Amino acid sequence: MRNLVREYRALSFERKTVIKTVVGLCGSAVLALGKLTIGLLTDFNLVSIAVYTFAILLAKLECLWGIRSNKRSFETRNRLVAVFLLFASLVYIGFMSRMFFMERTLRDNGMLYVLLLAFISFLELGFGIAGVLRTKTRGSYYRNIKLINLCVAVIAILTTQMAILNMESETGKVSILNAYSGIGVGVFIALVAVYILLAPKWSVLSREHNAFVLAEAEKNRLEIGERGEISITLCKSAVYGDYVYRAILQGDTADGNICRTPSLWKRMHVVWKVLCCILSEILLFVWLGGRMVLFFRSLDLPSRLEKIMRENGFSRTLCGEKTAASGAVISSGA
Repeated sequence: MRNLVREYRALSFERKTVIKTVVGLCGSAVLALGKLTIGLLTDFNLVSIAVYTFAILLAKLECLWGIRSNKRSFETRNRLVAVFLLFASLVYIGFMSRMFFMERTLRDNGMLYVLLLAFISFLELGFGIAGVLRTKTRGSYYRNIKLINLCVAVIAILTTQMAILNMESETGKVSILNAYSGIGVGVFIALVAVYILLAPKWSVLSREHNAFVLAEAEKNRLEIGERGEISITLCKSAVYGDYVYRAILQGDTADGNICRTPSLWKRMHVVWKVLCCILSEILLFVWLGGRMVLFFRSLDLPSRLEKIMRENGFSRTLCGEKTAASGAVISSGA
């Protein structure tokens, strides 16, 4: 057993992600199949749960197939992942909207059950957010898997809310509140699906490397260091870090990567980090909102970089035209 644990810990992040996803898929598929069977026999609500669960599993499965096989293009697989996830969101919204029209029987599961469920759900949410952050330079398929895990974690959070509200609450009020929350979660999953569909065109992921050749030297106004260093700030953020293009000019060729400078979190003293952890429930949503704003501010940085370079007499070379279409893993050097 110790040898297995040691071998697993020695695996790369990508290999661990694949193994955990395969194991999770198998377990979730068995549970979903059981819900579908029971639902067809006794409770049709379980059929709806099984349907959106299968849709989420298919989205993950497309990511795994994309990692292991090139039989389909990245664009096709990425589109299928988004479609499956969007379908799951619509089914989930429909499933939760039924609470507007029917009262749900309340169950008193006990405080211990609710606390355990809340602990597991928030732990899953924390791992989901951490997983998304860790895949920022790992490749599109790995990022998509982590985004899907985040969607599942948000559903778990809503399940926890429903369990908490069920304790000594009025049936009608609980059903309406859960319906609104469920629709919100469904919309969130739909937005993730849209992001997955559009991210390869907008995101820097897998498009960090950019190379240019100086065609018109008289137009160049860029500051070049003693060793040929070029640094261009593309998007500024004091909290999340600046997006900067760093390259080396050798002869007439500028070759470099778009990377992000250390965020405020990495620059903070450990005391402030502890304080932020204590206030995490408040700061988490503020941080997520700001991160979304940064995302929209930093749309299509490679095109923005190309425009700046073109204004300074540079033109893109073939080796700088790597895009996210392959879903490849390219380190940003950050």
